[in-house]
Amino acid sequence: MVNWPGLAARSLTLSIRRCPRGVNTRVPRQCYITLLHVTKYCSGMLHPVTPEISNLEQIAKDQWHSLAAASNDRHHAWHTPTLANVGEGIAQLRTVVLRSADPATRILSCHTDSRSPKVIQLAEDSKFSWHFYDRDAKIQLRAYGNAWTHQGDALARQRWQDGAWRSAQCYRTPLAPGQSCMEADLDINAPVDPVTGEEHFVVLACEIDQFDWLFLRVEGHRRARFLWEAGRWQGDWIAP
Repeated sequence: MVNWPGLAARSLTLSIRRCPRGVNTRVPRQCYITLLHVTKYCSGMLHPVTPEISNLEQIAKDQWHSLAAASNDRHHAWHTPTLANVGEGIAQLRTVVLRSADPATRILSCHTDSRSPKVIQLAEDSKFSWHFYDRDAKIQLRAYGNAWTHQGDALARQRWQDGAWRSAQCYRTPLAPGQSCMEADLDINAPVDPVTGEEHFVVLACEIDQFDWLFLRVEGHRRARFLWEAGRWQGDWIAP
């Protein structure tokens, strides 16, 4: 039994992939914990399992809180969303890593290669969509906005220096993403260092002006649409 104070009591059994910090570090990776409170606690962050479902203003705030948390927590369900756009006449979807989420500016960002198709397609149509789903919380979020890139500027240089280069071996390949090649060309033997590859590193930023929130529940799903108008999020209930 785990008791975390400060939350409304309700018995719930959760299956989580990573055990909570500070509870029992010797518990197996796949573990089942009976909670007295409706909360999943991973990597030191609180994440509500039963969200606010009536107050539209609070729902909007909660989504941005979760997005900000996800950008800093690789175990968060929203850390690897699906990013979508239209290119070559069809929908293009790919999984990315959410690198930042700023409620004040409404900007989400990820990292990519300047030679990737999505960067080329962005020049023709800047509209991008993000899809997030939290299986435990039963929440789906779809966010929409216009995107642009940062390459070689202060933000891109800062992200690279902050550590993007450590996992950016793919930026060092002479091959562009999606380019035909031989199997032998897929191995990258270049050393991992902060010098090479930065010329292909891009921060893709997207200013969100609309999002769609869906909460799944037996008693009836809840869905709301939010538009950024007059300097604030305006929410309306819509049929699931």
